Amino acid sequence: MKLQQLKYLIAIADNNLSITTAAQKIFTSQPGISKQLRLLEDELQTKIFERNGKQLVGITHVGKEILARARKVLQEVNNIKRLSSEISQEDSGCFSIGTTQTQAQYVLPRTFSSFHKEYPNLKIDLHQGTTEQIIEQLKKQEIDFVIASGTVELGPDIVQIPCYQWDRTLLFPQDHDLGDLRKISLEDLVKYPLVTYNFSDKSSSSLLRACHKENLQPNIVFTARDADIIKTYVRKGFGVGIIASMAYDSEADKDLISYSTRDMLPKCTTWLAFNKNLFLKQYMKDFIELFAPHISQKELVRYLYSEHTSSSELLHHAKTQGNKVTELRRVASA
Repeated sequence: MKLQQLKYLIAIADNNLSITTAAQKIFTSQPGISKQLRLLEDELQTKIFERNGKQLVGITHVGKEILARARKVLQEVNNIKRLSSEISQEDSGCFSIGTTQTQAQYVLPRTFSSFHKEYPNLKIDLHQGTTEQIIEQLKKQEIDFVIASGTVELGPDIVQIPCYQWDRTLLFPQDHDLGDLRKISLEDLVKYPLVTYNFSDKSSSSLLRACHKENLQPNIVFTARDADIIKTYVRKGFGVGIIASMAYDSEADKDLISYSTRDMLPKCTTWLAFNKNLFLKQYMKDFIELFAPHISQKELVRYLYSEHTSSSELLHHAKTQGNKVTELRRVASA
């Protein structure tokens, strides 16, 4: 068994079982990958992929287990490379982070500013997408860290660290009927069309869960990934906007009325995640400390060597951070 064979195996799985596409992505020949795949299956005496003639159409049950272990092997190979470069080039290289638009635009610039001063020779490769997209990249080990929000189960191979909590903000025009109310309830809100962030899984939406709990049916007429797009459509009269609190700018958005949802909707938790098998270089540890100052070196070790933490346990831990998380929320919104 060769490391190259494992690399080919993962490339095929990550490119819709297309050997041709896999060969193009890793700059090798299609016959070469096909040959190495046959040799690997012969050596293991098992089929990794299901076939229809010469076409790969699925991954066998054993194949899925082999793939998972192959990813861990290659991760450890990368860790060995990182370990050797830790001594010679500890402040250079490429640090890849996947995150959402809200975090990239409104939260991370402050952290990156301080981090870049400490590591000026380190390239930061920022991947922006939906939470689902960047989690998939993390699981495929295409990026080092993910920074996102929401209740998501990542699995036992991912370390998930709560960083700070935040409320959402309602936005509506100055002449909107909601502006006449001294206190807005969820029941008041759902009487109007809503413009908010998109979500692919209804069960992960705390807005929908809160409405369901009170037997209310929200009328979501428009969704977007970008808070600025949501603001645009609020101004166009599509409905009441619901955005992250840190995305509201009191100066740029002064034409809109803002109203905090802290008494209406549960708080959201922003978390940082990485593969448990990732070798954490010093600059990665320093980045975590900058982004989540309440995570001490001792806390980080606890996360690294503890069993998988569920989303509910993660949320409980975030709540128990007390004043530390409150301060982080204030800074993030500043």
